[in-house]
Amino acid sequence: MHWTEKLFVEDSELFRAAIEARFEKTPEEIDGLVGLFNEYDVPDEGLVLDLACGIGRVSVPLAKLGYQVVGVDLSPSYIGFAEDYAEREGVLDRTRFFVGDMRAVEKVLSEYLESFDVVINMWTSMGYWDEGTDLSILRQCRSLTKPSGFFLMHTVNRDCLVRRFQARDFSIDDDGLVVLMDRTLDLETSRMVNYWSYYRKEGENLRFLNRMEINHRVYSLHELREQFSDAGWIVVEAYGGLDQRPLTTDTFSMVVVAQR
Repeated sequence: MHWTEKLFVEDSELFRAAIEARFEKTPEEIDGLVGLFNEYDVPDEGLVLDLACGIGRVSVPLAKLGYQVVGVDLSPSYIGFAEDYAEREGVLDRTRFFVGDMRAVEKVLSEYLESFDVVINMWTSMGYWDEGTDLSILRQCRSLTKPSGFFLMHTVNRDCLVRRFQARDFSIDDDGLVVLMDRTLDLETSRMVNYWSYYRKEGENLRFLNRMEINHRVYSLHELREQFSDAGWIVVEAYGGLDQRPLTTDTFSMVVVAQR
């Protein structure tokens, strides 16, 4: 079983805690996205594809601002959460969610006849497989996008990651969930492997729950430029964050904007 199926489908509830922790960053991310949409003339009620949308953390707030949003994610559990979230926020009429593997996103959306103004891919949600697979996904997204439409990728900046690499880390949430993180980074392949060990606090003790693998191909800007170009896109700009700050070796995030 590939690690994506284990993490996002078989044991989806464990990783959902990490996604929900991102809600505190959502308002500033939405502000950044809207700023980029305005910068690149995405219509105010434009059609957005949220690729690897998770629990709808970004899809639903965008829909509340008037965008039409389609979300695709591998996890049935996350898509169910996203649909419930959209209903609670009153945006069922401006959202549609599909369970599906983004490696076959054209097939997943084969019955959806409209073309997208912009595709967004947030929080380093590419690089799960290999370079050829990422290239295929970019090509499929291009075919789903309107002429002069955009792809906006929000991912980790490999050049900063190398400089600031941290082999061990941990987190503790308010419910007593403890996550110990061990990482390796292969400089030859640019693959970062995370092993997340989950524990539950019980008094002074920790009860082991599970251990997960997250295995990414991380990219530098020149690599993404080449990959987008090979897929038929034109990279028009790159930033060090959704707030459009300059990209440097000190910016942990990288935002690449490509046009069809």
